[in-house]
Amino acid sequence: MKTMRTLFTLLLLALTVPVLAAPGDVTWTAKLSPEDVRAGEGAQVVLTAQIEGDYHLYSLTKRETGPTVTTLTLEPNAILDAAGPPVQPAPHTERDSGFNIDVESYTGGAAFALPVTLKAGLTGGGASQSATVKIRYQVCRQGLCRLPKTVEIPFIFNVTAGAARPDRLAAITSVPTQPAFATTIVMASSAPGNGAAPAGGVKTSPTSPPGAVKITDAKPTDETIQSIQRAQKNGLFSFILLSFGAGFLALLTPCVFPMVPITVSFFAKRREQAGGKGVHDALAYCAGIVGTFTGLGLIMTLLFGATGIQKLATSPIVNLGLALLFLVLAANLLGVFEIVMPSKLTNAAQSGTSKGGLLGPLLMGLTFTLTSFTCTVAFVGTLLATAAKGSFFYPVVGMLAFSTAFALPFFLLALFPQYLAKLPRAGSWMVSVKAFMGFLEIAAALKFLSNADLVWNWGILTRPVFLALWAMIGVIAGLYLLGALRLPHDTTTKYGRPRQIFGALTVLVGLYFLPAIEGAPLGTVNAFLPPSPYPGRHVASDGNAAGTVTFLHDYQAALAQAKAENKRVFVNFTGYTCTNCRDVESKIFPQMEVMRELDNFVRVELYTDNGSLENNRNQELEQKLAGVVTLPVYVIVSPDGQALHVKQGSNFNATQFVAFLREGSADTTAGR
Repeated sequence: MKTMRTLFTLLLLALTVPVLAAPGDVTWTAKLSPEDVRAGEGAQVVLTAQIEGDYHLYSLTKRETGPTVTTLTLEPNAILDAAGPPVQPAPHTERDSGFNIDVESYTGGAAFALPVTLKAGLTGGGASQSATVKIRYQVCRQGLCRLPKTVEIPFIFNVTAGAARPDRLAAITSVPTQPAFATTIVMASSAPGNGAAPAGGVKTSPTSPPGAVKITDAKPTDETIQSIQRAQKNGLFSFILLSFGAGFLALLTPCVFPMVPITVSFFAKRREQAGGKGVHDALAYCAGIVGTFTGLGLIMTLLFGATGIQKLATSPIVNLGLALLFLVLAANLLGVFEIVMPSKLTNAAQSGTSKGGLLGPLLMGLTFTLTSFTCTVAFVGTLLATAAKGSFFYPVVGMLAFSTAFALPFFLLALFPQYLAKLPRAGSWMVSVKAFMGFLEIAAALKFLSNADLVWNWGILTRPVFLALWAMIGVIAGLYLLGALRLPHDTTTKYGRPRQIFGALTVLVGLYFLPAIEGAPLGTVNAFLPPSPYPGRHVASDGNAAGTVTFLHDYQAALAQAKAENKRVFVNFTGYTCTNCRDVESKIFPQMEVMRELDNFVRVELYTDNGSLENNRNQELEQKLAGVVTLPVYVIVSPDGQALHVKQGSNFNATQFVAFLREGSADTTAGR
């Protein structure tokens, strides 16, 4: 157990580093406004703060207690004189339970201003001038504050030649235009000098200037985002419970199902080799799942943004590697060759050390997690999007809780072969079980080959070809169980009634895939098949064919059609490798009540995951409209391009989806 303790200690340290290094700072910029200011005229130094992550910056309003307020001080210089208290936009006010006071703050960003006048007698049109503003500030978020910080922000400006203009002698005391990344509602004065300074000596303007825009976070939020926000407000324990629940719920997604037989077959094979350690292996397997979900997920997010881990999982190179891995494991189970550990590792395992023995289960956990990320659930995607904005505490805790719950059933599956081998005469039929698992792994390998085929748009593994290959695998596997085919390592010549019945059923299942090519229902199995029609061979239509939903594939064209027909747009953000997308598209979309509701919209389908310029643009559009990068995501958009309603994930039924569509088509509230 010493090795396992060391492993988990290293894992914990690896996961702690992002938390300790989590950004939560402010990027400050300064400029003199207006740019054409002359000696003797009034102006203002505009100081823009861009706040990272979900931290908030405190306002300029002075108070006796509580967190450090922001202060702006013009350093002494030979060009500019301070001309009044600094001005700020209207902050967000809320109760701080820690200090038991009301505090004012900004999230996202804000622009402040220091009123100044240029000293008289300066010569304009010469060399650039410079000045410095000293800023002291503190940022906090839920229960976590960074230490107060003092920075000096220099800025450069020019003095325009000419005499001072009479209408520009007064200092400018209006609140400057707010940056696009500010998420607080901003209110600014309509004219210079309007509004009185509050008790703290800071002016907060009460009205909006001509042309000013109220900047709000206008993205609608779906159930997943709302549930995460509610859990965070209710405390850490509530959030952990939500994360555990989401992990268990994710086990119901289709992409998890193929890993059940693969897990059993992998650990059944290990039972025959040196180094198979039962509980030890199961723990290592789960450590691989938890570590990959949390560590790799956050690292890829840090390096490549919220879509980093998703892009890794959908990479055709990764999918080809996974297909090759499963084919090698299948060949091993079928007895084509034996994977033998090097003698040094075998001896190390037999002598008590488990370094060699842990590598296989850890890598298997990594493989499992990558296959699961190809149909990223809404909960994981939402957390990674939060991490991409610089907030790490809740994403780390949430991913740890989610992946732990997700891994628990597979811990039991990893132990299953250990107890199965203890059954009487287990060895006589375990050979056949492992061989059958080998056929299943070949079928799973086809899914990853299909992913690469779709992303590269080869058009080889279309839906008919895929089903035909699965039919062939099913028939061959069934004939093997019936004894019509034998493998080199088979030793038995007697085939019991249960094996014969199961073999006959397997043949029938394989044969059923042939009429499925022509449209026979497959249920959840549809989730593993390539889309139909094959992406890139779409036929745009404004109506529904019998039993199908048709889509446009150009967002701007959809908006133009929506304006012409006075309809709203239903956007289906989907992916080439998204198993959950196929599940919804095959089970929910074709239902009559859903199709009737979809007829009320202009429908557009946008792929986001193959790395092309078009897909990247679609992904940026998804993040802009929905605020998430998970798949699948469904957005209802007004004809002018404003997102009105969002639904992500696949854990819903047709009735719930109809309710979402009806809300989107009936709600006509402007400016939502």
